[in-house]
Amino acid sequence: MVDAATKLLDDFKELRGGVERPRTFMEIAGYPHYENVCSNILAFFMDPEESHGLGTLMLDALTSVGNDAEADTGIGGSVSVEREVGTDRGRIDILITSDDHAILIENKIHAGVSNPFDDYDAHLDHIAEGREKLKFLLTLYPTDEGSEWDFKNLTHEEFVGQIRSLLGRYVSDANTRYLTMFLDFLNTLENLRRETRMNPEFVNFLAERKDDIRRFFDDLKDFRNELRSKVQELESIIDVSQHKNVNQNLWRGPTVNMSDVLYQDISLSRDLPVAIDTVVSPHGWRIQIFVRRGGNKSKLRDLLQHLEIPFEENGRFTHPDHFTYDEELNRISPILQNIVDKLATSQELKA
Repeated sequence: MVDAATKLLDDFKELRGGVERPRTFMEIAGYPHYENVCSNILAFFMDPEESHGLGTLMLDALTSVGNDAEADTGIGGSVSVEREVGTDRGRIDILITSDDHAILIENKIHAGVSNPFDDYDAHLDHIAEGREKLKFLLTLYPTDEGSEWDFKNLTHEEFVGQIRSLLGRYVSDANTRYLTMFLDFLNTLENLRRETRMNPEFVNFLAERKDDIRRFFDDLKDFRNELRSKVQELESIIDVSQHKNVNQNLWRGPTVNMSDVLYQDISLSRDLPVAIDTVVSPHGWRIQIFVRRGGNKSKLRDLLQHLEIPFEENGRFTHPDHFTYDEELNRISPILQNIVDKLATSQELKA
């Protein structure tokens, strides 16, 4: 298996890295798929009276797309942007009215399209009063839903493309703070269709080498089980029953951390919460002593020196004796037991 695993890892290293795409703020916050959040932001930037300073950019992009050509006449004055407008049988996501236009927008990301288009169409007819009517269905992917009621399908990607093509005319008056947010939002909309960040070569690698990969992970699982059995055996040897201020237990990290830990927490004082980690990994065994968060490291250093416990300082205080992975536990346990006993029964040094 060693040769097969080596070949597998060598082949893996030949692959290029993942497709680099910095995450947007909405993606970091976990909101890219929330339609209401997206619609709120759309409505904010569509309102020319808001403080973003981009004026009618979004609306001009919409009317340009709606007329299948760039419209020079624009949206007109007296613009009103409303969210969640109630109708007889539903709620319109965004409703925009001006002197010249009545625009209805249904924004869909991952939810299915099941809107009462006839109801929305009737509502727009009722309020239009001679104004030019535009009806948009914003979606991730093209669809003909709503077309019989003259809803124009516009993908988020197409809409962003149209916005970007007009952006240069509006940047000079934009509020810098909101412009940064706006550009980040546009990137979020574009990224909605580009969620697969993995390199296609890596995906193919997983498909072609699935049996080798499965065997590798099976062996890795067996190895982690052996690590756990080693620290469990050491735990059974170390006696902390006589120390009321010592808590002993096991800890391990996620799969990628190929190590296992036997630890002792020793309560000496509020500023000296001492911990001992005895760690086993492919590199062997090591015994580390440190203070938990809020502890006084220099005070622990003084205590170790006073108790004549040897250490090497490299962030933590590591015992200088190093042991191989297959070391007999009867060589490790006396050293660890001695450290535990000395620390647990020590009298704290006077400041």
